[in-house]
Amino acid sequence: MGKKITVVRCEQATIAGTEIRNKIKYLQYLRKRKLTNPTKGPFHHRSPADIFTRTVRSMLPRYTKRGMSALHSLIAYEGIPANMVRKGGRCVIPRAQRHQCYRSERPYTVLGNMCQHVGWKYSDVVKKLETARIEKATRHYKKQQKLRDAWKNARKQALNKMPKKNVEVLKKFGLA
Repeated sequence: MGKKITVVRCEQATIAGTEIRNKIKYLQYLRKRKLTNPTKGPFHHRSPADIFTRTVRSMLPRYTKRGMSALHSLIAYEGIPANMVRKGGRCVIPRAQRHQCYRSERPYTVLGNMCQHVGWKYSDVVKKLETARIEKATRHYKKQQKLRDAWKNARKQALNKMPKKNVEVLKKFGLA
């Protein structure tokens, strides 16, 4: 029921408020536990993707079938995994961007930094993988640009060799 939503680069998400304030709030949440047997919960996640999922979970009516299916159709990742790079189809939601939500002078916290302070151990790994992904993407883009330029030049040369009548007909249909 509904579309599957995949959220990538959760470590770059922002929270309103200073880093100290949000860190203290999260540390208060970390102190909550079951007194008789802490292994029975509540379970405190430290990764940005899990914190994001928990935040969305609190916004959904998760005890109804509709809310449960909505939560099951949400997947969150730190960074952009390789299988998501190949899929493509990423989009940006403008209303969710920081400059749309907060005034420019307001303090904000980057979720990845806060998670690093409360016990998330993989920020260095994610940064390394992200830089590798970005380098690979720039190499691919430059290669595609060269191909596009080669096609453009070949097209110009082909149009120069054609008779002018044929070129006019092609221009009429927007093909030249």
